[in-house]
Amino acid sequence: MLIKKTLLVSVFVLFSCLFSINKATDDADTADKELMSKLFTVVFKCFKDADWGTCGEMITTKYDITQAKYKQCTCHMACAGEELGLINSSGQPEPAKFLEYVNRINNPGIKSQLQHIYDKCQNVKGTEKCDLAEQFAICAFKESPALKERATTLMEILMKMKPKSK
Repeated sequence: MLIKKTLLVSVFVLFSCLFSINKATDDADTADKELMSKLFTVVFKCFKDADWGTCGEMITTKYDITQAKYKQCTCHMACAGEELGLINSSGQPEPAKFLEYVNRINNPGIKSQLQHIYDKCQNVKGTEKCDLAEQFAICAFKESPALKERATTLMEILMKMKPKSK
């Protein structure tokens, strides 16, 4: 039996990671940079109160999703999905909106990875919006190990930037 690796990042990290932790940032054209800016704004808005240690643990270790401490991380992912229009007000996925973002990207490498994720993960369902966000992240990381690596790197950077509470 295959054990699922830990997954955190939903759609916002999906895009953010693909853009931020590779050469694409340096080579991005104006339209891609505007999209990156919007995505980072959403990430910081939705994760402003996140427990980065717990959310980082989800992405870097095996975790037991039945533990309540991880629910807040998946709900932060759902927040980003809603802000980007990828999850509607009823908590249902909006695959066409994801495809719209894919089509707006000009970097061919990133566009190709996101198109692959769209093709494989567009029919993911969840019992509610937080579960949907987690299930999408599970699918996306399974389909793109490079994305998982970038998400891990991004999470490590964000954890270093987040002030430690006293």
